[in-house]
Amino acid sequence: MSELGQVLKEAREQKNMSLDDLQKETKIQKRYLKAIEDGDYSQLPGEFYTRAFIKSYAETVDLDFKSLSEEYAGDMPKVGREHIETHTLPPDGSEGDRSPKPLRRNAVRAKNWSSFVNKAIVIVFVLIALMIVYILVTHIAGNRSNPSGDQSNGNSVQFKGNSASSDRSSTDSSASSSSSSDSSSQNQTLKQEKQVGSATTYTLSGVQKFDVTVSAKTVKGAWFSATDAKTNKQLAQGIVSTSGKKSYRFDASNVQSLYLRFGNAPGTDLKINGETVKLPNKNTVQTLIINFSK
Repeated sequence: MSELGQVLKEAREQKNMSLDDLQKETKIQKRYLKAIEDGDYSQLPGEFYTRAFIKSYAETVDLDFKSLSEEYAGDMPKVGREHIETHTLPPDGSEGDRSPKPLRRNAVRAKNWSSFVNKAIVIVFVLIALMIVYILVTHIAGNRSNPSGDQSNGNSVQFKGNSASSDRSSTDSSASSSSSSDSSSQNQTLKQEKQVGSATTYTLSGVQKFDVTVSAKTVKGAWFSATDAKTNKQLAQGIVSTSGKKSYRFDASNVQSLYLRFGNAPGTDLKINGETVKLPNKNTVQTLIINFSK
């Protein structure tokens, strides 16, 4: 099974849809949907239709096809041009004259069929040209929204805890020392280390707990998954929506490295220990790796 097929299958299962349900929604045969999940494109009727089927599948399970095309470009079929050999009768009818009279009806049918094939070829080339333009436009847009290469690792976000206890203890030296220690333990720093493509790595420090909340901003479903990168154990997974399950909350305090995957990042709100984390870019599909340093 390809990585793209796995993402599509997980999104379908999160919507509690069977392949039969998906077949009714997309009007695509079940065996083709199964072949897409398995990454076995040889079972599908050509690369052009394969991309169209994948697009229909993704939109039905609330995933963004444009982002999937960029993220899993290696799993997407390439659109090529097939050479179609055609034969048309000369306009002077010389070939028909050489045929026996009883076969002239067949010659007329062949001429009509040849005309139809020529029109079909023109339509196919127009569709291919439109697809190439679409791919180029999405590629350029993706490059503009996503800075190239690794970004400098000096960016950080710091959340400071309540320092009121420290202010109140200014008259008592021993109480001041104690509250100063408590205040420093409440300083939460989320430092961006690097960014490669749609994957961004952070370091979380200054706190003893690692409480994560994922909630929805819009009615449209936002899929996510959370995994312990060291043990590959899944901590949480699901779809959040303002019209359905609004949020997931889980404790990652015992996790050294948390792997977060978002299928609709602009529609998702992420909080760590109650503080909102601004996602690094506007890509629909994003990956966050948070290394927890107690």
